[in-house]
Amino acid sequence: MAGIAIGRSQLCAVVLAAGTGRPVLHAARVQPMDRPLFEVQPDAAAEDALAQALLAVSTGFRELYAPVHVALPDSVLRSTVFELDQLPKKPQLRQSLLRWRFAREWQRSEDSIDCRGADLGRDGAHHLFFAQGGDSAWLACVRRALARAGIRPWSMNAAAVYRFNGFHDQITGAAGALLALDPDSWSLLLWDDKARLRQVLTRLRESQASGDEAAAIADEAERAILAYVQGDGHRQVGRLHLAGSQRDITALARVFDARLREPARVLRADAVFGANLESVHDGLAPLALVAALSP
Repeated sequence: MAGIAIGRSQLCAVVLAAGTGRPVLHAARVQPMDRPLFEVQPDAAAEDALAQALLAVSTGFRELYAPVHVALPDSVLRSTVFELDQLPKKPQLRQSLLRWRFAREWQRSEDSIDCRGADLGRDGAHHLFFAQGGDSAWLACVRRALARAGIRPWSMNAAAVYRFNGFHDQITGAAGALLALDPDSWSLLLWDDKARLRQVLTRLRESQASGDEAAAIADEAERAILAYVQGDGHRQVGRLHLAGSQRDITALARVFDARLREPARVLRADAVFGANLESVHDGLAPLALVAALSP
C-alpha cells in the first residue's frame, strides 16, 4: 500500500508493507518542489516538474503494483455540502447543478471546473449533497504527471476526505469537528450525529503554526463552528479533533487547551503501528500515511 500527498511546495510518499496483524512502514520519502504548484495555470514545465518529483518519491514501489492513493490539497480539490430543496434525479442534471454552483462561487467559467457529488440523504426538508470541485486544467495535469511517472492510482481525492474516512471510527460517535493542518493550508471539517459531513472550510497558510498564526487559526475555526451551530437550532458540535503535521498541531493544541473545557484530541495515523514513528510526524507525511491506509 502507498499514499502520495501532493502539496504546493512538496510531495511525500509513504509506503507500507503487510505485517503480522498490522502494516509495517516500508519507506517515507519527501521531494521538495523548486516551482510551486497550483498557483497559476499549469504549463508543460509544471507538468514536467511534477512528473519528475513523482518519479523521485515513488522509487521502490512502482514495480510492486501496490495500491496507490493520491491526496490533493483541500484548497485544490474543494469539498462542500449543499443543502438543496430539490435534488435532480438524473446524474447529468446533478453535474450541471454542481458546475453552476461552483462557477458562481468562484467567479469562473463552468467548463473550467471538474466536479462530482454524492447524495448524503435528507435533513428535514433539505437534501444534503456532498460535492467536490477543482480546476480541470490542474486535475488533468496531475493525472498526466502520474501516468508519466508510471503510477496508476486506485483513488485520488481531497485531503479532507482521506482524513474523515481514515479516522471515521474514532471520531464519529457523535457530532464533532476536525481541524487539520498541512504545510500549505488548513481545513475544518464538521459532521452531524449521523456521521455525515456538513461543512468543510479551507484556508491557505502564510507561515508555520506558532505564535500568532496558531491563535489566528483557532480564532477563525471557533467563529466557523459558532456560525455553524447558530445557523440551526438542532446542530451541535462535540469534541474537537486535531490532525496533521505534529509540530504544528502541538502549537495549536496549546492554544485550544487554554480555551476549551475538554482538551482537543490529537489524532495520529501512526498509532496503527503500535509505535511512535517520527518519520511520519511532520510535513505531508501524516496525510500520505492516512491515504496509504485507505482500503
